[in-house]
Amino acid sequence: MIDPTLVAYLRGLVPARSPLLLELEQRAEAGFVPILDLETVSFLQVLLKIAKPRRILEVGTAIGYSALVMAGACEAQITTMERDPERAAEARANFAKAGLQDRIELLEGDALELIGGLGHYDFVFLDAAKGQYPRFLELLDPHLETGGVLLSDNILFQGMVSGQEEVKHKLRTMVNRLREYNELLAHHPGYETTFLPLGDGVSLSVKK
Repeated sequence: MIDPTLVAYLRGLVPARSPLLLELEQRAEAGFVPILDLETVSFLQVLLKIAKPRRILEVGTAIGYSALVMAGACEAQITTMERDPERAAEARANFAKAGLQDRIELLEGDALELIGGLGHYDFVFLDAAKGQYPRFLELLDPHLETGGVLLSDNILFQGMVSGQEEVKHKLRTMVNRLREYNELLAHHPGYETTFLPLGDGVSLSVKK
């Protein structure tokens, strides 16, 4: 993975976040809630300003941190999905605290079951169950418009996917699924994809 000194330097260059985002960063650290790495936050903000999406779909809300980051970077309507009831409730409270409950729609339930009933989007952010990424790609494809962007987080998963770190036995299936996902995107005839060693690894795909 990237040298820790370089990571610290890059994180130090990330612009100041809002008081609410800083509060959620502290909450996530204290409660071991996975949220975006700071360098990925900065990348996502710039990407959204370039892409200027109208409708964003996020798969995996957690406490709402990334949805709030996206809402602050563009004017798109955001639909986000979370299956954990406690985290969904916390996310709703955070959206209301930010005054963004009208722009961010939270759907509670299993994304694998919810995606089929959704409309079309020009930007999708995938950050849910890593072992389901190949299945998510299959389900999301009909809902992503031509020219739309698919951004996937954690595609290196702590260095295990690339083989830099030893894979724990209980994580082997998930890591293998992530490797499968990366190969699918790398050779998918319907997408142009680049892979970046940013944060925990991200892939950036554009639908042809």
